[in-house]
Amino acid sequence: MNLEENVIKYKDITLTIIETVNIEEYERLDESFMKRQLVLDDISKIGYSKEEFKKLYMQYGIENLQNELTSKMKDKEQNLLEKIKDNKKRQAAVVGYNKLPTKAVFLSKEI
Repeated sequence: MNLEENVIKYKDITLTIIETVNIEEYERLDESFMKRQLVLDDISKIGYSKEEFKKLYMQYGIENLQNELTSKMKDKEQNLLEKIKDNKKRQAAVVGYNKLPTKAVFLSKEI
């Protein structure tokens, strides 16, 4: 494969990763990142100049895609961290509630 075909393949895999992050199917990310790394390994084996690679990199908008991916992953990470913190607060509340004295307390009304 030549450099341009590999750059196109890299772009396609990056788009797939972005879509995977959008639909929150995180279990598929490892496979996609492995595929992308294989493409990078293939690119490194090809003889090319920096100018040639930069031209293709800019031509196919990979820099923008990479920035978008980084931004989306940071946003998702932040959302997950907030959910984890909320979950820990709920767990602390449940533990605190369960540690109350075990006396049965009922509201009753005399008839």
